[in-house]
Amino acid sequence: MNCVMGVDGGASKTVCLVAKQDGHVLGQGRAGPSNHQVCGLKEARAQISLAMQQALQEAAVPEVAVGVFCLAGADLPEDYELLGGALSGLAGCHQAIIKNDTLAALRSGLSRPWGVVVVCGTGTNAAGRAPDGREIVLPGLGHVSGDWGGGSVISLEVIRRVMRAWDGRGEPTLLTQLALEHLGAASEEALLRLLYHQQVPQEKLLGLVPLLFEAANAGDAAATRLVTEVGTEVGITARTLISRLGLHHSDVEVVLAGGVFKAKGSLLTDTVEEVVHQLAPRAVMVLPEVEPVVGALLLALEASGVEVDGTIGQSIGATLPCSLRIAGR
Repeated sequence: MNCVMGVDGGASKTVCLVAKQDGHVLGQGRAGPSNHQVCGLKEARAQISLAMQQALQEAAVPEVAVGVFCLAGADLPEDYELLGGALSGLAGCHQAIIKNDTLAALRSGLSRPWGVVVVCGTGTNAAGRAPDGREIVLPGLGHVSGDWGGGSVISLEVIRRVMRAWDGRGEPTLLTQLALEHLGAASEEALLRLLYHQQVPQEKLLGLVPLLFEAANAGDAAATRLVTEVGTEVGITARTLISRLGLHHSDVEVVLAGGVFKAKGSLLTDTVEEVVHQLAPRAVMVLPEVEPVVGALLLALEASGVEVDGTIGQSIGATLPCSLRIAGR
């Protein structure tokens, strides 16, 4: 059993990688959502198991020595207790280590084992690790844990600006035309009724996020301010973790992960950098070139006693499926 496994499980999909301890990737598996808070514990376990078995079958190995499971929904101690019980009986993994999914995103962008990450996808969360191994993971439970940002919040903020421009409380904005066309509404009033009657799917609303950046890149004032607000919040979050971990005098890497950071334009990342540099002037912003499951695999290698160096990284890079590389980076 000289192989390890990394699993990244979220609200939309579950991805698993099996690799040798030299970093050579042998197998990949994909399944559906595995956030137990969303789909239930039974379904989450089933999807994790499916992704594992696909990866093991492709790798032609019956079992791995260590598996690191980076899972959305692993937030509070009771979550870890539930997930630990559910995963303990899964075939194919001798030792299972459960972590929050933000730590996979963190490790996927780092050149070394320590740093800070802010994930801005459908929702938002953040985590950090110090050189001495101390880890901080924010609860990531939405507004009840003080979070703001992510695609679901951003899309609602776009709607808010469109409606305030319509009734006169806000300024005219390019977002109006972009939102109406995207959501198939003839007017602001028609859009209001669609939203009131809950006739717009969440996936369609999330499509407003790239349109926000399109408007900001075109110089729209309302869109520019909203992107700046999001960047400021991300920067404050990263800065807080840097401070709590005592990394403000270091060249700490700040990983910016999630779909929102894949949008065009530099305003968002420039704003984050400006806010972070107010505390940590040597901090370096990093946009990951690979998907978070690669971070989970790196964590599994480290947990098995492997020192991840350039040779390991080259081996992973040479054997990693193209689907796990982030386009354009």
